[in-house]
Amino acid sequence: MNKLILLLTLALTAAACQHQVPTAAITKPTAEPAQHPLDQPLPSLFTAVDTLTRPMRQLLNEYDLSKLWQSNPSEQNQNPVLQGFFGPDHYRFALAFTSVIRDKRHPEIYHVWGKCRYRKNIRPFAGTLTVRQIANLDAPWDYDEFLPPMQDSTLSEAAAADSSTAQYERARRLSHPYTLRAELQLQEKLAENSGIFLGEAILNFFVASPKRLGYITAPEVNKGTPANGSAVLLRGSRRNLTTKHVKNFVVSADVFAAAPEVYKDFGIGDRGGEINPKYAKLGWNELWENEEWWADSPKPKLSL
Repeated sequence: MNKLILLLTLALTAAACQHQVPTAAITKPTAEPAQHPLDQPLPSLFTAVDTLTRPMRQLLNEYDLSKLWQSNPSEQNQNPVLQGFFGPDHYRFALAFTSVIRDKRHPEIYHVWGKCRYRKNIRPFAGTLTVRQIANLDAPWDYDEFLPPMQDSTLSEAAAADSSTAQYERARRLSHPYTLRAELQLQEKLAENSGIFLGEAILNFFVASPKRLGYITAPEVNKGTPANGSAVLLRGSRRNLTTKHVKNFVVSADVFAAAPEVYKDFGIGDRGGEINPKYAKLGWNELWENEEWWADSPKPKLSL
């Protein structure tokens, strides 16, 4: 009997030692640490969904837009370089595509090479432009330069005598104006403070008979229209691979088309062709220098 009582006493003592942990001391498993903002992916302006329709693909198959993308003085008579702004201080930034090749298997993809310039630093880059959308381009745009020559059979004597409004509309129909959006992905040559770019490229162009391609521009800078009325505009973000810092950029074939994005008083004077002196310290005092900093790289070799 005494032995049984002793066993029961020991059992009760053990149960008392196995007390419950207070509810307040129970914590949920710690969640995975949040990714640092500097390690976040660059913001994309496109969804992963393929948005190209059959007519868009047909256009891309039929016409090679390489020369329109390429910063070629023969194609862009006055502005072979895209000019614009970089970072929160809106410092002067320039970018040039020195070579562009359409992919043989995927005509919506263009392989690009070039250089960019920021604070005297010139960095070569390579990457792609992937066309994601093409749409008809509506007025207001300049179409007079797209009118066929008077001796062209497309213009009869009666048509030549039409009103300016009728001729304008005819020029619009004959020029087949389009606006195009492409996803931009670039990577600079690896070095200290080199970077990667992600953004969008907008191209306004026409297709005239017989298969003649050219740029379309608006009579004046028109914010809110494709490329703000310019022929070409690029914008997006760049990540510095050394510091991980991300900064925005915007460049255009017409620097004043990029200017509305950041400065309301960037240009001064009746013609808007003079840079406001207060921006000289941001690199804009060198805008009119005729320095071909982009034109010394050999053509790349690519087997597609």
